[in-house]
Amino acid sequence: MGVRLLQLSRTALFVVFALVVVFLNIAVPAKASFGASRESLPACKGANLVGAFARSNLYAGGGIITLAITNIGTSACRLAGYPTLLGVRDGHEYVLTHIGHGTQDSSLTPTSLAPRESGGLILDNSLGCNANVYPLPVADRFTGLVIVLPKREGRVRVFSVPLSVPCGLSESQMGWAKGFNFE
Repeated sequence: MGVRLLQLSRTALFVVFALVVVFLNIAVPAKASFGASRESLPACKGANLVGAFARSNLYAGGGIITLAITNIGTSACRLAGYPTLLGVRDGHEYVLTHIGHGTQDSSLTPTSLAPRESGGLILDNSLGCNANVYPLPVADRFTGLVIVLPKREGRVRVFSVPLSVPCGLSESQMGWAKGFNFE
């Protein structure tokens, strides 16, 4: 009788365990996996990116400049963070100081870039502090930009960016946002 009771207890325990496993699979489905998450992708490297001036929009007292950053590499990467910016004038690079984080117009969030996909960087260029002082000093005008990626992941040079920064500059983080476009 004791052996039979022990066998019955093992069987009952196995049935209960099997029911718990079945219940958990129905009630708590496994998270679907559709490839690598953005966080698990490696950071984009400057050698695999190309930058381009996309557009500018003027507003009273300043302007918004949008730059496109395209992955020309062979694998996906994560575009994120606030870069360091260098202005280019007459073939020389100058560190841009007084750069704030965040723009008044739009906020980009980190994104994954498959090969040939683009993300963006938005610059908010306030001219209000220098509204009555023209022409702008030469030291405030640049014809290009170098985007130095966070964590020393490289540099992206952007040609033909008409940039004047007499009052400082604000930048978005690099990435993408719903409704964001280059048009």
